[in-house]
Amino acid sequence: MFGQHPGDFYRLRAQASAPDTSLHNVAPPSPHSSPAANHALDEEPTSTAATTTAVPTPDDTSASVSDVEGTWGERDVGGPVSHRMAMDDYEAMRRELSHLSKTQSRASSKTGRSRLFRTQTSQSKASKTSRFRHRRPSSESTRAEDLEAGDAEGIAEKEEEFELGGFIQEGHFEKRTEEGHSAKKVGVVFKNLTVKGTGSTTTTAKTLPDAVLGTFGPDLYRIVSGFVPALQRHNIGETRTLINDFTGVVRDGEMMLVLGRPGSGCTTFLKAVANKRSEYAAVTGEVTYGGITAEDQNKYFLGEVNYNPEGDQHFPSLNVWQTLKFSLMTKTRKRHQPEIKIIIDALLRMFGISHTKKTLVGNEFVRGISGGERKRVSIAETLATKSTVICWDNSTRGLDSSTALDYANSLRIMTDVSDRTTLVTLYQAGEDIFKLMDKVLVIDEGRMIYQGSANDAKQYFLNLGFYCPERQTTPDFLTSVTDPAQRLYREGYELSAPKTPAEFEQAFRNSDMYKKVLADVADYERYLRDTDCQDAQQFKQSVQEQKSKTVSKNSSFTVSLWRQVLACTTREFWLVFGDRPTLYTKFFIIISNGLIVGSLFYNQPNNTEGTFTRGGTIFFSILFLGWLQLTELMKAVSGRVVIARHKDYAFYRPSAVALARVLADFPLIIVQVIVFGVLMYFMTNLDVDVSKFFIYELFVYVTTICITALYRMFAALSPTIDDAVRFSGTALNLLIIYTGYVIAKPELIAQKIWFGWLYYVNPVAYAFEGVLTSEFAGRVMECAPSQLVPQGPGVRPEYQGCAQNGAQVSSTNVTGERYLSTSYDYSRSNLWRNFGVIIAYTVLYIIITVVSAELFQFAKGGGGAIVFKKGARKPVSAGPKAADVEQGGESGDSSVSSGQLETEKGNGAVPHTARGDEVFTWTDVEYSVPYEGSQRKLLNHVHGYAKPGVMVALMGASGAGKTTLLNTLSQRQTMGVVSGNMLVDGRPLGREFQRTTGFVEQQDIHDGTSTIREAFEFSAILRQEPQISREEKLAYVQEIIDLLELGEIQHALVSSLGVEQKKRVTIGVELAAKPSLLFLDEPTSGLDSQSAYSIVRFLRKLTYAGHGLICTIHQPSSLLIQQFDMILALNPGGNTFYFGPVGDNGAAVNSYFSKRGVVCPPQKNIAEFILETAIKGGKREDGKRLNWNEEWKNSQENKDLLTEISRINSERSKAPAPETSTQYEYASPIWLQTRMLTRRMFTQHWRDPSYYYGKLFVAVIIGIFNGFTFYKLGNTVADLQDRMFTSFLICLIPPTVVNAVVPKFYQNLSLWMARENPSRIYSWFAFCTASVVTEIPISILSAVVYWLLWYWPTGLPTDSATAGYVFLMTLLFFLFQASWGQWICAFAPSFTVISNVLPFFFVMFSLFNGVVRPYSQLPVFWKYWMYYVNPSTYWIGGVMSATLPNVKVQCAPQEAAYFNPPPGQTCVQYAGNFVMRATQGYLMNPTDTSNCGYCQYATGREYMKTLNVLPSDKWRDFGIFLAFCISNWALVYFFIYTVRIKGWSFGLGYVFGGLGRGVEAAKGVVKKLLGREGKQL
Repeated sequence: MFGQHPGDFYRLRAQASAPDTSLHNVAPPSPHSSPAANHALDEEPTSTAATTTAVPTPDDTSASVSDVEGTWGERDVGGPVSHRMAMDDYEAMRRELSHLSKTQSRASSKTGRSRLFRTQTSQSKASKTSRFRHRRPSSESTRAEDLEAGDAEGIAEKEEEFELGGFIQEGHFEKRTEEGHSAKKVGVVFKNLTVKGTGSTTTTAKTLPDAVLGTFGPDLYRIVSGFVPALQRHNIGETRTLINDFTGVVRDGEMMLVLGRPGSGCTTFLKAVANKRSEYAAVTGEVTYGGITAEDQNKYFLGEVNYNPEGDQHFPSLNVWQTLKFSLMTKTRKRHQPEIKIIIDALLRMFGISHTKKTLVGNEFVRGISGGERKRVSIAETLATKSTVICWDNSTRGLDSSTALDYANSLRIMTDVSDRTTLVTLYQAGEDIFKLMDKVLVIDEGRMIYQGSANDAKQYFLNLGFYCPERQTTPDFLTSVTDPAQRLYREGYELSAPKTPAEFEQAFRNSDMYKKVLADVADYERYLRDTDCQDAQQFKQSVQEQKSKTVSKNSSFTVSLWRQVLACTTREFWLVFGDRPTLYTKFFIIISNGLIVGSLFYNQPNNTEGTFTRGGTIFFSILFLGWLQLTELMKAVSGRVVIARHKDYAFYRPSAVALARVLADFPLIIVQVIVFGVLMYFMTNLDVDVSKFFIYELFVYVTTICITALYRMFAALSPTIDDAVRFSGTALNLLIIYTGYVIAKPELIAQKIWFGWLYYVNPVAYAFEGVLTSEFAGRVMECAPSQLVPQGPGVRPEYQGCAQNGAQVSSTNVTGERYLSTSYDYSRSNLWRNFGVIIAYTVLYIIITVVSAELFQFAKGGGGAIVFKKGARKPVSAGPKAADVEQGGESGDSSVSSGQLETEKGNGAVPHTARGDEVFTWTDVEYSVPYEGSQRKLLNHVHGYAKPGVMVALMGASGAGKTTLLNTLSQRQTMGVVSGNMLVDGRPLGREFQRTTGFVEQQDIHDGTSTIREAFEFSAILRQEPQISREEKLAYVQEIIDLLELGEIQHALVSSLGVEQKKRVTIGVELAAKPSLLFLDEPTSGLDSQSAYSIVRFLRKLTYAGHGLICTIHQPSSLLIQQFDMILALNPGGNTFYFGPVGDNGAAVNSYFSKRGVVCPPQKNIAEFILETAIKGGKREDGKRLNWNEEWKNSQENKDLLTEISRINSERSKAPAPETSTQYEYASPIWLQTRMLTRRMFTQHWRDPSYYYGKLFVAVIIGIFNGFTFYKLGNTVADLQDRMFTSFLICLIPPTVVNAVVPKFYQNLSLWMARENPSRIYSWFAFCTASVVTEIPISILSAVVYWLLWYWPTGLPTDSATAGYVFLMTLLFFLFQASWGQWICAFAPSFTVISNVLPFFFVMFSLFNGVVRPYSQLPVFWKYWMYYVNPSTYWIGGVMSATLPNVKVQCAPQEAAYFNPPPGQTCVQYAGNFVMRATQGYLMNPTDTSNCGYCQYATGREYMKTLNVLPSDKWRDFGIFLAFCISNWALVYFFIYTVRIKGWSFGLGYVFGGLGRGVEAAKGVVKKLLGREGKQL
């Protein structure tokens, strides 16, 4: 790929390497001579040798376990998997189960049922062992000997007869035949298997206009056709052959290793064999399972053939025991449930993970067990499924070789114990793993180029004329022959050996190996015919016997739907209580908001003054808990992948999960309702009546369940979480508007013809009516003094009325029933009807959810095409395999770059990309972190250096401190204490050190919407020296693109690249800065062997360009380790035990250790030798154990190292020091940083339109419903109130928008904190400015859209002054909410804290502004500060002061207060003075002598007074709200600087720490009390 074959470096180094006279006097290779010498030699030794067994002996195992005790961050404390010990554990489990089965089956034995039990003796076990040995005579001999040795050791115990009884016969774990094999065993035969795929290999990025225009076009069609398959287009179009005419067989008890480069078709083959075919255009040929057709398997035996993707998909908040317990609960008949515990314990022992029993499984976000242990959990779970054929896809991704070997041993155990049929693809499979396999299948671009015995595979390709370099593993060799850039030919075979995939396929079809394959298929089919498919018959019978009696014969599931629901319900409770921080946070929010809102409505008066606020209390009570349930959306969507896999495993139907979540809601929500209801009910002075209280609690309870079911319905119908949140948020806003509180029911039904009908489909409306009528039933309210009409001197009480809806003429009392009937058209008689309607809607939502869960599958596998920016020139040919499901999208198809983009540069000069020739040294480096009240040392007196042109491999066992040292050397530690001397050219590190060095992150963190070229240019322009012109920087970027061979995909978005391509981009971004020193953290992690070699070979090339490299690497192959010059090896605790050259074939390393009595075997991988030696230790001649840490400290080599460091520092310090004026933290000026970053963020939002689109969507939907619900408002008092509410409804937008702003801002903040700030690319000021500026255009656009859709339909004043003012306020509001979310995110240290903070802000913002409860009625505690510091107070006040003053009020008849004047007086004679003194309202019939009607408001100004708003406040409120907007922006800068740069916590650490200690103390007291009570009992 990079201009050299892998053998070239071997030949060059073998000839050029001389015995190392000094460990550390290493001269860097010449950047000009080395590449030219690559082709100097043509020959290389061709000897190969066998490797040792893969299975460790018991002695090795015990030694390993004992040695790792006390290590920091150890990966797998359980130790390696021993095959013999696992078999013994399995037999012990069977013995225990048999003992239990005897007691359970006595009753059936007494009935005379025949005993069909088998006897297991040592003889039958020996026959099983001999079967293994017969199948793999060479590679299995050691394993067989282990088994036999184990049998001999325990022969006395194993002679006794062992009966499994009815337990095994009925298939609780598995049924065994009389020959000792599993009754559920079937081989897989595939004949002429061909798979075709569709789709393009490349596509264009979707931008914001595409998203907007697609709403009612392609996107709408895609969504609708997803629900209605009949509407889908059935023209497949052009197809590509992914798998071409495969034929073969994998028998039961066999393991097949499938090899091929990424994109070659390995995943496609496994999915086709596993009968997962829905994503392909066509699958032809025949796949049978012991004679059972693929159609029957999919219909009747769904969980018996499984495909396991490379990622371990589990619920992270379940522990290991719960994960396995759940698997067995759904695959075990009821009568055998007691034995589940025994099986779990046996599985944990079998796979060496007993110590993880109560540890969370975890994932990349939740801390849990290690990756290797998680793999074993997947194995154990799959064994618990009793599946017969299992396909494992790249399940060792990201694991080091020792963990991968443990994983492969686990597969071998599973296959042998239960006669499974196992197919597996592995990345970077070692020789020991390969020796565990029975068969191997090699694929090249969808063509089968080899299939057969694993023992014969290497020789087959050697006979074809290919050359296997010394120390190259067999899997690497088999894969390399498919790569034109990596394969080597034996002398004389350069022309005759096959080159293309078609030639490879033809050569194989003409070979004897292919004839053996056909003969093997024919032999197995003949066996099936001769036995009349006996295995399949036994298989079907065993599957049927496993099922519960209530399960249909044709069902694929083991237990009934009801038991599936119960099991899933149990799991739901485990999930809830496994994530205790979220649970505690939720109750904290409930209690705190209950107290806050309860205090807002505290002790409401019982007279007519409390009628409106009681409605607000009940409205909030009904909706609040339902609003909090929005968190269920994430749970519902994020768990889809696991649920889909469990469905494939036939654990349960997806509908069972939907029903289980409802069952789990019942107790969980009732606790929330009780806590919240008690606080709200009694603090707000609702009617203290036991029946009313329980009606209140009942309706809040069922409404919360109903709203939760509504959310889950949207989740079940939504492809992504964004869609679910958008639809659910919109639905919640509609529930709020059309409840009947904001707009009363009579007005909604009679006047709001556009959307009034939504009242009838709103379950919250029925709940509101039910609780409100219950509260006011039987209540007689005295008229509040302020509402008595008329008042003043000469007014007689018997001639007064009450200005309250429902009041009768000359009556100062109002009954609750009349008030509700007049104001809301509500009746207490509808109470239980309303309850029934809520139940009906709940059931409807649940039914839709259940049906959708069964019909729609949104969890998709595979990946996508490479995405290019619009207008970019796509590559002429991206290759047919680029869009294969193998490695598309995130998983990537590295073959695009390693195959098609190959350019030979071997004979050209390597551009000098390094900044200078500085030498970096470090001595006595120590690093400690706080740990359990003291300090824990992670690095202990580490010395070393990095020279230009030298590659240093940083190695060590997991937990040794490799990444810790790398972060420390690169000055990226953010906590703990660092000490020691780190110098550049003998001088202390300058402030420019982080800028002038490159750090390649393991995680490949990038802005995914940037193209490759844009990412490189961004880094080059901002990080290279300022005196370099822009043209030179861009020209240098082109050199880097050419060097990395990314030219044809330079305009592709980074997010769509494959693993290897992303790794090259990560390296390129750092190279663009021209660093003198490059740090790399696991650059080969997650890559296949060929891609890993490509990366390391490229790194080797960088040394010729003058770079110094320090690179952590996980146990590389011999081929990889030879590319490095030096090795720095660490033991746990950060102790150095070797630093020196690698030498030819590890000669220098071997020399150091052999002097101490430990010799590396000739064919041993030197990297594995170093780590094994460090772990196992060694012994001196006197028998004392070697301490390698002390050996190194006292060695001559260590003294030479310190001498060399002193020499370097002394010599380099004599050179002129750089001028202080040239040392600066950032290379580019602040204006350039801001301009470049702002442009990148705009591009990000443009190419990832979901963020901007979501904002527009909310503005459009809320604007339409707000504008047309309050369409053409009139002049009644109700319309006056509606004018206030239509302005208030803008407060519904922030919860949706802010919840979108926070994750986007947090995403960019995380990128800056993790990579771009440590690299000093741009400053905090540039980040804040770019973040703020990029929010302004979409805020302006959203404000314009919302204002147009809302303001004009409502009929608010249309004069330019008023309309313009409201537009300005609307514009400020949209700017305010964006910056509001940003400063909250800047302040909060984590999402947990944000989730705690946001509900407080939303509740305060919406309720404490004088709308829900008027200013005059606010409690004193809130009245004089919270009201005035609330931004919404000024926004609503400003809008009302502009729109209400000139409104002339005309009361509707039911809105007036009626009274009779004394006899002989007219209305104006009796009440005229009162109206004049009140300065508000008017008499509707002043000349009448009875039924005088008083309208309490004559103009909008009078109504505004009651809300504490004056017309003159208009510009004052505008100025104050503008100040809030500016302060929001200022807070973004302030908190980014103080919290993120300076590390201030503002005392929150002490607050949360104190709260935590308080909770722990309370828990301790409760435990003591419970313990004391238990003792008394």
